[in-house]
Amino acid sequence: MSGFLIPETHDCALGDHVARWRLLEKASPLTWDAQIGGSWHRPPVLPQYAPLIEALTAAGIDPHVVEWPTHGDSIQQLRVAAADWAVPDAAAAFVAGLWSAPAAWRAVLLGVLIERQLPEHPFTPWSNSVTDLCQVCGYRDRPQQLVAAWSSYLTEGTPLDGEPSGYAQALAWLAAERPEPTEYDRWALGAIISVIRSLPAGSRYTAAAKAITAAKILPDKRAVNAVLEDLALIGVLAPTDRPGMWEKFTTYRERDQRPNIKVEVQAPLAWWDTTAGDAGIRTEVVDAIFGPLNIPPVHLDAPRPAPHPALKDLLSGGLSARMRRLVPKADKPAASTGSGPAAAGDVWAIRIQPGKWVTVYLHEVQESGRPYAYAEFLAGTFPEMPTAKDIVTAVQPRRTGRSATWVHSIEKRPWMRRIAQAHPAPTSQAAYPEGGSWGAAKELRHLADWHYAR
Repeated sequence: MSGFLIPETHDCALGDHVARWRLLEKASPLTWDAQIGGSWHRPPVLPQYAPLIEALTAAGIDPHVVEWPTHGDSIQQLRVAAADWAVPDAAAAFVAGLWSAPAAWRAVLLGVLIERQLPEHPFTPWSNSVTDLCQVCGYRDRPQQLVAAWSSYLTEGTPLDGEPSGYAQALAWLAAERPEPTEYDRWALGAIISVIRSLPAGSRYTAAAKAITAAKILPDKRAVNAVLEDLALIGVLAPTDRPGMWEKFTTYRERDQRPNIKVEVQAPLAWWDTTAGDAGIRTEVVDAIFGPLNIPPVHLDAPRPAPHPALKDLLSGGLSARMRRLVPKADKPAASTGSGPAAAGDVWAIRIQPGKWVTVYLHEVQESGRPYAYAEFLAGTFPEMPTAKDIVTAVQPRRTGRSATWVHSIEKRPWMRRIAQAHPAPTSQAAYPEGGSWGAAKELRHLADWHYAR
């Protein structure tokens, strides 16, 4: 398998490539890059990650490739790709993407429906302050790291919010060989419908997600949430006054409307409950789109067909195991200097991400049910674990000035090491810090973002 391809089956070799990318992604936080004009996951340059990068690049999946499609090109590419699909075939691909085929195949149906309803329009900025988002179609004017999008579609399904460039991309990467839904795939859609119809009147999407997850129909909770949003945007789970793409086009601004600020999902799902249609299901939409597939009525207490492949062999279901098998073996950091609990005058090194270490100075230790050390970041970042000779005796303040934090259990964290004891306090022209939050030492990795530029 080579290149950014979405096969019709859960290919094991491809699964390894997805796992390699996820390991690189985990090791490289999203960072701003002025040269490309956007944020991306820059692959780490540490030696232990080189084999992962080399394997991906050799397969035509270069993790460094970033593209920036225009609004007009995205829509044109979507129209070209969608033209190869009739709705019944797209519906079959969607159902196959519930289990037997990679989740990306669910993108076909929505991509086709969006393309059919999408009017010609110029890029129309959301507002004077938000100028990179089209309020008509949801196109986002920003660079895209191809491997991140490819991996997301394969394991999580459709692009977010009906955004046209994502659907154009997903459809363009599909293999020529199309999947056919299995008996279990068809059963899964019927089971989802049955679960929703069994809910009390007025139940909302959170209740539906919990019930479908509990029924163990789809691979995991994330798949359940994604499929509910797909079915809503298609129009199966849609109030008549908030229709899906089967009935009519709704602008991104319309889809971004929600009943209140606590609702995370977009319309139509944001406005849906089980009073819509037939106990929550727009039966006429189901029949129009999925009717030719003979989706069976499902009784959840009856025997169910066996899913194939097994959960562990899915691109999503087996991802964690593949990542554990492929995780790079980095050199173990040296043991801490000295012994005993954290004490005033200690300097501790903290790995905040692969290839980036910082240091903190412990000013004092107080008892508050357990020992808490007053930790302040010191200047300097290091590609490898620093030693006592690397300590910079100057503080690293926030933009607002010096800041320290009360932390417990610093000696118990696997990526924190004491590198000096009884060290002189750092120098600073600013006053000694006052106050600060109280918490676990693990929070120092996150607090470091306030002190050091990514």
